[in-house]
Amino acid sequence: MGLFDTVRFDQPLRVPGWEHPVIDMQTKHFGNSMQTYTIGSILSESPVLIGVVEDSLWCAPEQAGDPGQTHPVYFVIWHRILAGVYLDAAQAEERLRTVDRFDLIAWLDRAQTKSQRWESRFHRLSADIRALHWHQTEGEPATEREASLRRLRYSLADDILQADDPLGVILKMHEADQDESVDLA
Repeated sequence: MGLFDTVRFDQPLRVPGWEHPVIDMQTKHFGNSMQTYTIGSILSESPVLIGVVEDSLWCAPEQAGDPGQTHPVYFVIWHRILAGVYLDAAQAEERLRTVDRFDLIAWLDRAQTKSQRWESRFHRLSADIRALHWHQTEGEPATEREASLRRLRYSLADDILQADDPLGVILKMHEADQDESVDLA
């Protein structure tokens, strides 16, 4: 049976005769492991090393009783890297002919930037949770000097510490941080 993978498009696809732009689709061509792929992703279980793979894009009905719509979609695979997604076979073939090493450098840069953002967000969240834990488990400092040193090492804003649910406030703050980084990608 297998599971679907998701392919997210850099630019929404405009399916002829369909009002809404399509921003992603599901497929079983790349390993059936619930992975999410974007342009530049390595497709370790791609059916081809270099070529164009045809699939079918399903557009769900907008109103009850309306029939859905399918449209062919073409994945461009270059050395097992997703190089493009097109609604037209000729455009897909042209893209396959024009992929070069500069595209590879751009994909690598994008992947590294995304990884660095994720790691940075993780470390900030982890530090805030450690600071909250420390604040909730440590006793009051004995001296002002000790209090100053603690504030340097573990600092959380007073509005977080005095909230009814400080962990919830921290998570909401970091959720907003994640939303901003997604827009940058």
